[in-house]
Amino acid sequence: MYTTRSRARFAAVCATTLCVTGVTSLPALASSSFASSAVSTLDRQLLTAAHQGNLWEITTGQQAQSAATTACVKRVGADFIRDHRGLDADVVKTAAELGVALPSGQTSAQLRQTAALKSLAGTSAYDAAWLKAQYPAHVQTLALIDKEIASGTNPLVKSLAKSARPVVSRHTQMVNHGMCHA
Repeated sequence: MYTTRSRARFAAVCATTLCVTGVTSLPALASSSFASSAVSTLDRQLLTAAHQGNLWEITTGQQAQSAATTACVKRVGADFIRDHRGLDADVVKTAAELGVALPSGQTSAQLRQTAALKSLAGTSAYDAAWLKAQYPAHVQTLALIDKEIASGTNPLVKSLAKSARPVVSRHTQMVNHGMCHA
């Protein structure tokens, strides 16, 4: 049974051996557990939360297209759909490159919130509830992004967080404190 120190020594010996023998490209290692082991708990948390958040934003953005009563909420919802589809494509690609399995759907809390919003469809209460739900979701996402940028360990995940930050920040401003700003 290998100890952590033994594994580290083994990895160092392997890397040194590969360098000495002239191996400069390691595509097989990039897709192995070596890439996955370089992903911290925080990195995995960001990838998972971002993916589920993107799925929720796309779903609620689509819902707003038919359920909202104001042009502003419909317009913001359309922006969210477009932007979160792009963000999620990057999350899925990064997770795949790192060997991180993502959940197939939203959290149960997100599903409940989507259902609660749907029950208000076509009323002015829908728009207010939609905006009220969007603001804290984006604030929480920004906090997780900032934590990843400051403390994440995987360069791909950190880069992903840095590129997502301006989009999520803009979205937060669009639904600032439950007010619609398209």
